[in-house]
Amino acid sequence: MSQNQASPKAIPQYDDSHYAVVDLGSNSFHLLITQLVTTPTGKSVKVVNKVKQKVRLAAGLDNNNLLTDEAMTRGLDCLKNFSLYLNSIPVDNILIVATAALRIAKNNQLFFDAAGQILPKKIKLLSGEQEAKTIYAGVSHTCHTNNEQSPAKQLVLDIGGASTEIIVGLGCTAKKVVSLDIGCVSLIGKYFADDLLKKESFNQCIDAAADIINTVKEEFIQLGWQSAVGSSGTMQAMTEILNQRQQAPIITLEFLYEIQQILISCKTIDNIEIAGLRADRKAVLASGLSILIALFQCLSIEKLCLSSGALREGLLFELVPDAKII
Repeated sequence: MSQNQASPKAIPQYDDSHYAVVDLGSNSFHLLITQLVTTPTGKSVKVVNKVKQKVRLAAGLDNNNLLTDEAMTRGLDCLKNFSLYLNSIPVDNILIVATAALRIAKNNQLFFDAAGQILPKKIKLLSGEQEAKTIYAGVSHTCHTNNEQSPAKQLVLDIGGASTEIIVGLGCTAKKVVSLDIGCVSLIGKYFADDLLKKESFNQCIDAAADIINTVKEEFIQLGWQSAVGSSGTMQAMTEILNQRQQAPIITLEFLYEIQQILISCKTIDNIEIAGLRADRKAVLASGLSILIALFQCLSIEKLCLSSGALREGLLFELVPDAKII
């Protein structure tokens, strides 16, 4: 996975068997390049390249929800890098979407106009509901336990940089979706702005997230579900810590409280040291964890597993609906 600027020489050349999805998230921008492979058993798409860059777009929203020039420049620089990869892929095989930070930004048209000069295709701005439905499609098409003969209701959670999606679905159909304006980048600036990991800050952040989740909680609890999965960086970070401990990759509230205590004992964000935790996950871990704790508490979740698919896989399914994602 490349975190760096790419030089044109290092860019592989693609052809019309390749498909690209670009996800302009509120924390990171992602580029996923896949290749369509046809075999006697059918079509499948395999990942051939992934490029990710932490842009922290949501951190660049000021008090009036205007994106700062610095944040726009960070985003556009990343797109210049991405465009080098997209040059050789047919335009019809590309899907570029933007999510919460660009939904919220009142001056998003400035960004879209500048991006239009760089990218081969227009950016599609997803509504919160479209984002949630696409995430669910990505989860259901990569989830091999949920077979269509006897599908079970599934709760899907996704904590992004500036929004959190909650979905209950059955099989491949999302039954109820909601996108809430709470995210790990937006809340870190509000409750952990001093970089200190204090119990009071966690309590305030958890309470603020819970106040928003509680506005939709009853409808979801009435629907019910048999299993819960998560599909974002916070859940991935938790799973990586469990893997490091050689424990089953099942997230529980008890485990989340334990991680919260460890973070409080670390005292500052810079000082975070947890075996199995990647360095690039530290910056927004406290807020992401707070939102996840609030979700567990409000929705009475007992255990949560990591999904292998989310928004990007859902977009891929949109581009190549008759292919299996491998």
